[in-house]
Amino acid sequence: MACAALAALAPAGCDPVSEPQLCREIPEGGCPIGRGGTCDDDACRALHDCRDGAWTMVARCDRHGEAAPDAGAGGGPGDDCEIVTLDRSGESSGCAPALQEPDCPAEAAETCAEAACRTGCVDFFLCTEEGWRAVAYCDEQGRISAAP
Repeated sequence: MACAALAALAPAGCDPVSEPQLCREIPEGGCPIGRGGTCDDDACRALHDCRDGAWTMVARCDRHGEAAPDAGAGGGPGDDCEIVTLDRSGESSGCAPALQEPDCPAEAAETCAEAACRTGCVDFFLCTEEGWRAVAYCDEQGRISAAP
């Protein structure tokens, strides 16, 4: 009986759900990270996330022998940003097990410093021959810092 009364009251206390703001066309060379975009795809020059109706770059997909994509592309107002650069020496591939949220690969941190911690990632790891190595993290204020 008490469960029925609580179930009847639950909808009255809910806040109305706001409509999501959809992003328009993704910047040229961009791939949506939330839809499985990855830098392993040659078509992706950068990975973007749709936040509040605007595409935000969350990772550059640098390729050897290619010019780096414009760091400000799709970054939103101001497009001026400090790019996070991590020490990726010793990088390898094929680490197992795969990272699970909120852990992310190092490349997800290499974006505008102010946007790196808005990706949903908390810790950033580099795949090395020894396995995953922590290279950066988001502090409690939402700022990215290099791991000690």
